[in-house]
Amino acid sequence: MARPSRIGRILRWTGLAVGILVLAVVAVAAWTLATFNPDSLKPRLEAEVHALTGRTLALNGPIRLHLSLHPALEVSDVGLSNPPGFSRPEMARLGGLSLGLDALALLHGQIAISRLTLDRPDILLERAKSGAVNWRFVPAAAKSAPAAAAKSTPAAAPGGGMSLFVGAVRLVDATLGYRDDATGKATILHLPSLTLTEASPTAPLVLTATGALGAAPVAVNLTTGSLTALMGDAAVPLRARLAAAGADLTLDGRIAHPLTGSGIALDVTAAVPSLHAVGQLAGMSLPAIRLGLRAKLALPGAVTQGGRISGLSLTLPGGTVTGDLALRLASVPAVSGTLSSGAFDADTLLAALRGKSAAAPAHPAQAGAPAGAPAAGGYVIPTTPLPLGALRTVDTDLRITIGTLTAGGQVWRNLSLPVRLQAGRLSLAPFAVTTPSGPVGGDFALDAAAARPPVSLRLHAPAVALAALLKLAGEKGLASGNVAVDLDLHGAGASPHAIAASLTGTAVATMQGGSIDNAVVNRMFGPMLARANLAGLLAHGGQSRIECFAARLAARNGAARLTPFLFASTLNTIDGGGALNLGAETLDLTFRPQARAGGTGVAVPIHVGGRFAAPSYGLAQGAIAQAGIGAALSLLSGQKLAVPAGLQASRPSCAAALASARTGAPLPAAAAPKPTAPAPTQAKPGTINPGAVLKQLFH
Repeated sequence: MARPSRIGRILRWTGLAVGILVLAVVAVAAWTLATFNPDSLKPRLEAEVHALTGRTLALNGPIRLHLSLHPALEVSDVGLSNPPGFSRPEMARLGGLSLGLDALALLHGQIAISRLTLDRPDILLERAKSGAVNWRFVPAAAKSAPAAAAKSTPAAAPGGGMSLFVGAVRLVDATLGYRDDATGKATILHLPSLTLTEASPTAPLVLTATGALGAAPVAVNLTTGSLTALMGDAAVPLRARLAAAGADLTLDGRIAHPLTGSGIALDVTAAVPSLHAVGQLAGMSLPAIRLGLRAKLALPGAVTQGGRISGLSLTLPGGTVTGDLALRLASVPAVSGTLSSGAFDADTLLAALRGKSAAAPAHPAQAGAPAGAPAAGGYVIPTTPLPLGALRTVDTDLRITIGTLTAGGQVWRNLSLPVRLQAGRLSLAPFAVTTPSGPVGGDFALDAAAARPPVSLRLHAPAVALAALLKLAGEKGLASGNVAVDLDLHGAGASPHAIAASLTGTAVATMQGGSIDNAVVNRMFGPMLARANLAGLLAHGGQSRIECFAARLAARNGAARLTPFLFASTLNTIDGGGALNLGAETLDLTFRPQARAGGTGVAVPIHVGGRFAAPSYGLAQGAIAQAGIGAALSLLSGQKLAVPAGLQASRPSCAAALASARTGAPLPAAAAPKPTAPAPTQAKPGTINPGAVLKQLFH
């Protein structure tokens, strides 16, 4: 029996030794955990962050580790530095961080964060005046970049290694901002509460947030795939709703490859009660109009590769526009496709853009500066540079069609407008529309890529309502009849004045039949008629029947000649012509207003000179002086009034003037107005004032 006893003693001593060893290990582990100082990790953590980002991580507060089956880590007062040259020392600040882990989940190969709370995070994204941005991180050493990528790989691989599960993430009193140092403008989003939850490793992520962007309330609700799915290569659903400044945006669809952000297919719906309120959030000045949007967005590849917008339906004041568009989101974005509307009321849209009701549209002459007011430098034609830079920021190839367009109180039909913009070169060719009076067509081109942008316009409009042209010019009053307009003009420049100063080509307007308010004629030709003492002809108001109107302006490098010019009505007739300098804005014109006096036609030559901003009117010298003496002698002798040849009117031929305007052929000699020199506005002492004599003829 000795042998078994010896074996028993060996086993007892062996068990005792193992027990002592286990107790020793436990004791050492307990002593190690009890004496471990998490703050000792600070230098290593800060060094790792600097190596990966090139930034300084400041762990100003203590690091606390609470051990249990649900260990927790707490860090307070954390900061991440900005590069030099930005508005503040730190890009990000964090009041505190609390992280809870599930230790049992580690046994199943899972990193489970039961909770992550960020207290008072303050992140400011910034663009410096130099164009540098603070969200681009540069590793302190090139070899650190591969290491950083390697460290993130295990969490991104759902099929191997550790999987990641985050139960709940919460931001408390968060501030997210963007600042542009070039303008000094900053956009700040304050989020008192943001919560991201995931019920299980396979459950969807749900994000809810409430806050304010500036003074406007913001609410976000988002549901998508689990965190594991987002880090994989399987499609995930996406449903999001954003409410801000009264506007509501909904996205509903899926992302085929969430890790690369490609393969996006979404139904987009938006309701915007006031575009102005939304624009204020982005620091933009937009009109206070209501709009609605429905569309399908498809981005098959990466977002920067663009995609398509199909089934677009954009509802604006005035009507709904539908279409299909292709997008390219490169350094110069591009859009192509079609936009159409069955019926659109442009008057209603313009009234909404002006902030007024469609029932009371603002008179064109009342908007901004008065009509004809001189621009900067004393010029009437604006010298303000055109916003040509905007034409170089996007490329387009659009075809816009509208079945029925209401504009200027009239209904236009079958609008076709191709818009092509490539590298700053704009082309509208050919455009066409049918007005109530007839078809209008032409083309327009502008090359904003050139240092001195060339511009060209061709327009053929056989019949445009005179009432519409007067309204476009800001004139009130009744009118009937149609004007034929033909334009073939080109020039070059970065402002309307520069283009006018180089203008070459022809502009023709002709008309037969119709009527016009005498008050409108008086406003158009009043100073000339007053100088000829003929303004009283229009004092009784009413309307005149238009017999014809013919005008042809031929320009070469801004030097223009008006010939012929004829306005013939049942009340008066004005013919003449002369020179205009569109660059200097000077006038050298002679007109012959005509009226009837004592059964005899009287024509009073008037010279119009000076500048566009301040024309001068004077009686033409030769015939006026002679006619004035003859008329005075006739009146003094009591004889029947005889108007001398110098003032007798030979009524111009409408047929000849219309043919000359349309073809450019010179007027027949009998119809051509005789050139006369300007006369002084004051009569010489001791001579008869012809103006006073003529005044007696009509009073």
